[in-house]
Amino acid sequence: MNGNLPLLLLSVLLSSGRNILSKRIALGGREKTSFFLSQGVLFTTATLLLASCQSLTEASLSPTALWLGLLYGMLLLSSQWLYTLALQGGSTAVCSTVYALGFLLPTLSGVLFWEEAFTLTDGIGLILALVIILLSARKDEPKQQNANRFLPFLLVAMLSSGGLGILQKVQQTSAAAEQSGHFLLVAFSLAAVCSLVAFFTCRQPLRICKTNTLYPALAGLCFGGANLCNTLLAGRMRSAAFFPLQNISTILLSVVLGIILFRERLNRRTIVIILLGVAVVLLFSR
Repeated sequence: MNGNLPLLLLSVLLSSGRNILSKRIALGGREKTSFFLSQGVLFTTATLLLASCQSLTEASLSPTALWLGLLYGMLLLSSQWLYTLALQGGSTAVCSTVYALGFLLPTLSGVLFWEEAFTLTDGIGLILALVIILLSARKDEPKQQNANRFLPFLLVAMLSSGGLGILQKVQQTSAAAEQSGHFLLVAFSLAAVCSLVAFFTCRQPLRICKTNTLYPALAGLCFGGANLCNTLLAGRMRSAAFFPLQNISTILLSVVLGIILFRERLNRRTIVIILLGVAVVLLFSR
């Protein structure tokens, strides 16, 4: 564990950095041109980072790695685009907690497709996850008619994030398991190309600023770097240790940074959501 601690800390910092930078992008890029440019910069930067860090000389790209990478790329688009849109209306605390619940999908898929056990504890964790979603949808005040329009975006982003976990497992159990570098590069390249095509097809005026250039580039480095760290840690640490430590630490650090940087308030509902999120991660990662 001690040898993996620096890499784990780096993973948490990068994952939290991606959350905070996505919030910066969300607050400053509400116009379509600015939004799609920021996403194009983000995915392009992540692609360049992955290309520089991974060896692609061990084998040629197989059809299996190609189509899995394309599917993964579409889910990357869905999770990142919709998570950013959700952050336009939701707090970092709620969004990062609900988004982290995406791990439920690969967990449940193990029960359905890989004959893994589903225990009473897992059932309790699933119920708590549903409670978190319901609490996230509740308005703090009756007059807040449109306060939670972000929730549909957040839920689809969460499901897309879970789909990424399922595809990772499929890829690692397929004939293309040794082609994870190709797999990731196909996915991030597709996400970059789609984002840039969407940007160039927009006809609205554009103002170049930090929220559609610098912040997305930094978010891309965080996103790509976190993927690299998590891939290494998944092979070095027990899942029961790595998963709760990484997810809980990312949730809590994102909350703290959201309070410091965006002056977000922690009301009782948000505190309950965070605590329940931590409990769900622990129940499924025991």
